[in-house]
Amino acid sequence: MKEFSRLHDIIAKLRAPDGCPWDREQTHATLKPYLLEETYETLDALDQNNPGLLREELGDLLLQIVLHSIIAEEKKEFTLNDVVKDIANKMVRRHPHVFAETKVSGVGEIWQNWEQIKKTEKKEQVSILDTIPHNLPALFRAEKIQKKAARVGLDWTETKPVLEKVREELQEFTEAQARDDKNKVSEEFGDVLFTLVNLARKLELDAEDALRLATKKFEKRFRYIEAKLRQEQKDFQDCSPEELDKYWEEAKAG
Repeated sequence: MKEFSRLHDIIAKLRAPDGCPWDREQTHATLKPYLLEETYETLDALDQNNPGLLREELGDLLLQIVLHSIIAEEKKEFTLNDVVKDIANKMVRRHPHVFAETKVSGVGEIWQNWEQIKKTEKKEQVSILDTIPHNLPALFRAEKIQKKAARVGLDWTETKPVLEKVREELQEFTEAQARDDKNKVSEEFGDVLFTLVNLARKLELDAEDALRLATKKFEKRFRYIEAKLRQEQKDFQDCSPEELDKYWEEAKAG
C-alpha cells in the first residue's frame, strides 16, 4: 500500500500547476483511447504468457485508473480511496457465501445470487442486460448477453441442440444468399456468428479470444508468404492462385 500511495502522489504531482503540461491537459475523454489501448496490451501479455510483460502492462493499466480517479478528485466528484473502498465493499456484498452465512450448492447458484444482489444495488435497472456496455467488441458483448440470459435459466442444457442451431442458421444464411437479398444475408450472417458464440460459450471457450488467436495465426502465415516473396524478389501480383496456395501450405506446415 505504501507504493500505491506513492503512485497516487506522483500522478497528483504531474497534474499539479507546476507538473507536466501533457498530464495536466488530460481529461476523462482524452484518456479513453489510452485506457482501451492499455487493456488490449494487457490481454496481449496474457496471450504471450509472459509474466514480466504482464506485470508491466498491469502497471500501465493501473496508471489509467489512478489518472481517472485523480481527475475526479480535482472535480470533487470522488477519490481514489472511494474507488478502492467501493470495489472492496462490492466484493464482500456479492459473495455472501464467503463473507456471510449464505449457503450455495454450486457455481450456478452463486451466479443467480450475484444477479439478484445486483438488482437490489441498481434500482433504476429495467433489464439485467442494462449493465452490459454497448461499445464492447461485438463477439464479447454477444457472449456477455448470452451468459446473463443463461444465469436466469434461458439456456440450453446440452451442447447438441446448439450445434443443430448452428447448422440451421447456416442453412438460412445459404438460402438468403441464393435469393441475393443483401439485408437478409447480413442478418443471417449475424445470426450465424451469434450462434457460434453461443456454441463457444457452451464449450467453455472464449469466442473473442479464439478469434484473436485465429487472426494471429493468419497474420503469422501471411508474414511468412511476404518473406518468401521478398526472397524471390516477387510480389503478390506476380503469383498465380496456385503459387500462393503452395506458399500458404508451406506456412501452415511451418
